[in-house]
Amino acid sequence: MFETIAVNGEHVIGVRVTGTLTDADYKAFLPVLEELIEKKGPVSLYIDMEDFQGWEAKAAWDDLRFGLAHDVDFRRIAVVGGPKWVQWMLKLSALFFSAEIRYFTPDEKEKALAWLNESDEAQKDACLEPEPEPELHPYKNILLATDFSPHAGLAGRRAREIADKYQARLRLIHVFDDIALYDDLYEPLIEERFLLQQTLQEAAQEQLSRLAEQLGITEEKDVQLLLGPPKATILDFAREQNIDLIVLGSHGRRGIERLLGSVAAGVVNSAPCDVLTVRLEENG
Repeated sequence: MFETIAVNGEHVIGVRVTGTLTDADYKAFLPVLEELIEKKGPVSLYIDMEDFQGWEAKAAWDDLRFGLAHDVDFRRIAVVGGPKWVQWMLKLSALFFSAEIRYFTPDEKEKALAWLNESDEAQKDACLEPEPEPELHPYKNILLATDFSPHAGLAGRRAREIADKYQARLRLIHVFDDIALYDDLYEPLIEERFLLQQTLQEAAQEQLSRLAEQLGITEEKDVQLLLGPPKATILDFAREQNIDLIVLGSHGRRGIERLLGSVAAGVVNSAPCDVLTVRLEENG
């Protein structure tokens, strides 16, 4: 179950979690938490989990869904105590949420509250002395990363439109996720698999050249087929080539694919520059 607890801090909400959480627990408590957020504005959250045992399946989904909906409403979240696997869950949660999340042992309660109130004081200082808005610069070097999926041309047209508007250089890449070089028994790659890989690469290069022609990209050095894991390869290329805008399509996936994150989500979270994701239509 949930219960609110008194803690020091004007914008800090204290919550104690005990036992195994159920869907009914969330339905009863989340409206209370939403009301507190509405009254206090962006808040920090102190969660005492010393007697926490876990979630029922539906309750775990309630927890994630609420967190995604209210991500911007939390400054910092301090979790105190709980089973050892809670620490692993916090590291996973950090991939989805912008709020700072930190774990504290049961004997670090005062330290946890001090950390939460530190954020509150920093926010007050920022309100008193707002920093000047950073200057916006026109885009000069735009990267379109394509996966050749249906409707991916929409992202290409958007990238071309932006490049024309800013008179920017448009680069085009496709990342070929290399086929495993060893089979299940770790034997050397057989000839047939090598030929398949070569055929797929050649097909990808043809598609890349065709798309480049459609987008009016004529310089060969601006069109590249790269090998490697898509997310890391796109990010490395952007850093090395001083890209200031990455454009790529996003399929808006649902279910487990949404929770684990797509290439688009990974690029958005880690890119060294602006990222534009163009929503692509999906069949079915």
